[in-house]
Formats: sequence, C-alpha cells, structure tokens
Amino acid sequence: MAAKFQNQFLRLCLYLVFAVAITACSVKTEQANISQVGNISHKKIAEASGLAYSNIHHDVLWLHNDGGDSAAVYAINLSGDVLATVNIEGVKNIDWEDMSSFIIDGKAYLLIADVGDNRANRSQYFIHIIAEPDVSKLALAASIKLTPLVSLAFNYPDGPKDCESVAVDVVNQQIVLLSKRHTPQTLYQLPLPLQLAQSPALLPSEFPSQLPMPLPMPLPKQERDTLVATPLGAPPALPESFSDYFGSIRLALFAGNSTAMSFSKDGLSAVVLTYGHAYYFQQQQPTGALTLLSTTPKIIDFPTLFQAEAVSFNHDASRFYITSEGSPAPIYEVNIAALLANSDYSLLKY
Repeated sequence: MAAKFQNQFLRLCLYLVFAVAITACSVKTEQANISQVGNISHKKIAEASGLAYSNIHHDVLWLHNDGGDSAAVYAINLSGDVLATVNIEGVKNIDWEDMSSFIIDGKAYLLIADVGDNRANRSQYFIHIIAEPDVSKLALAASIKLTPLVSLAFNYPDGPKDCESVAVDVVNQQIVLLSKRHTPQTLYQLPLPLQLAQSPALLPSEFPSQLPMPLPMPLPKQERDTLVATPLGAPPALPESFSDYFGSIRLALFAGNSTAMSFSKDGLSAVVLTYGHAYYFQQQQPTGALTLLSTTPKIIDFPTLFQAEAVSFNHDASRFYITSEGSPAPIYEVNIAALLANSDYSLLKY
C-alpha cells in the first residue's frame, strides 16, 4: 500500500512539474456561446461515449454507452429525455467509443464505432451501420430491434491501438479514425460502404412533416475478411493549455488526447473533443480529413465535465453538442455561428 501511494505521489509531482513547464507555451482558449440545454439522468445512460445528431428530426440526439453496456443506442431530445431505445441484434458492445450520423443518396444512417482498446491488445475492431429509425413513428420511450446493414471488421497496419474519435467524411467517402493513446495521434481511414445506397429508403433529402414507414430491413452484410485501415498521416498535435493539467488530475495523463470527433456534411469543418477543450477546424475546400485537421483550430473551453467523450455537429454545423460520461450528464450546446460572428470574442465566462 505504501509503495502504491508513493507511486501515485510521484505521478502527481510529475504532472505538476510538466504543467508548470508548459505554462510559457500555453495557448489562448475562447469561451464560446455555450449553454446547458439538457441533462441526461436516465438510469440506462451512465457512460455516454458517442453522440450523433439526427438527420431525420431536428433537436434529436442519438447516443450510446461505453463498453460493457448492451448493444443499444438511445434517442433523446435536447432536454435529455429518452425517446426510444434501439437494440442492435447480432453484435456486442465490446468498447463502443463514438458515433456518427450521415446521409447517402437521401437516406439516413447511424454509425457505431467499436474501436476502444485501452490496453492495445485487440485483434479486431468493428464499425456497425444501421438505418436511422424515424422515432416519430414509435411510441414514446419505445424499445425496438434492428440488425446492422453493414458490419465491418478491421485492424491497423501498425498494430492495435486505442481510438475514441470516429467521423464520416461523406464528401470523400471515408470513415475517419483518430488514434488516442500514442504520439503522434494518427488519422486512418476505411472506405465508406456505398452499397448502403441500395438499402431501403428511409429519408427524403429534405425534412418533410410526413416520412414513409421504414421498409423491411435487409440482412446484414458482414465482411468475411478483416479490413486494414489506411493511414492518412499525423495532423499537428492538439494545442494544450495550463488548465489541462489542473482541471482533473485523474485525466491529466490524457491531456491533448482526442475523445470524440464530428465532421460537417460538406467536409468543410470538424470538431475534435478532449477532456478539457473542443477544437473547431475549418477549411475552404473539402480536400480531406488530414488537411482539415492540420489547419489552426479555434480552441473552445467548456465547463468542467466528469469525462467528456461525446460531441456532434447539428444538421448545418452551426452548433455542436457535448456531453459526458457520468450521471447525471449535462448536454451543452456550443453556438459556432455566434463564435465566428463575434470578432472580439467577448463571450461567456465561467
């Protein structure tokens, strides 16, 4: 016990020394127009680790728990109330870490990334894609079952690694992954399965008041062979600030490590989350994930969260939403349009 305490004390000292050492190169962060819009307190959602804004309904979010939960995703409103539970059949939640929503040919999909690997010892990782259900067709708090349209098994060419940040780049037809626990953090890509375009139509391109009932789901397509993710390169390290090392000693070891990611539909903007900040990236042309994440980000502070691991743009990327593991977990809305319009950044303080 004494040896354990000594090791913890030494680690704490190292954190403090390192934090002081980086003070001179600490970066300026912006306090964006952030407001708490909701609170997640449902007993089934205690480790929110993936978030995706609905492409069928405005003001609906999809989320899932971290590894260890059943293979389920939950639809909630912005207040945090559970609207529906979708149990995904034929798969397991080994370590689900991120989620994305996207549209191909006017059809809405949800991607669930089973990519967590704290000990870097997994031989396979999985991407599951389902058709996004229309929750307006369901009774409030209904529970339904769906089978994945596609389940991709993959690994990395340079060995196993932890990843908590996955996004869909529809413009470049890629699933993009950003590694977490090693330096430099590296981007990888998997091809977006365009055979999804042959699945039943669930969503017209616009947002009509009446949507068709979902057609019968096709059987899942499971890749026989394990895919190998293609490295795209290493974007510049996320800038760190002094507060990263004092906001939470428990999480200080992972300062600057990405915990979630979201891309806009047009490929022109991205948000990457860490335990202490959100990083907002923009580019003028949709040239790809590496170019986008190599631009200089706006660094946005948010109120301290227990373990911030979930972020998603809304439908037009004018806002994004953040939530955390733990219960209850607040839902924060970041007004990007206001941030960009406010040239002097006279924004909220905490």
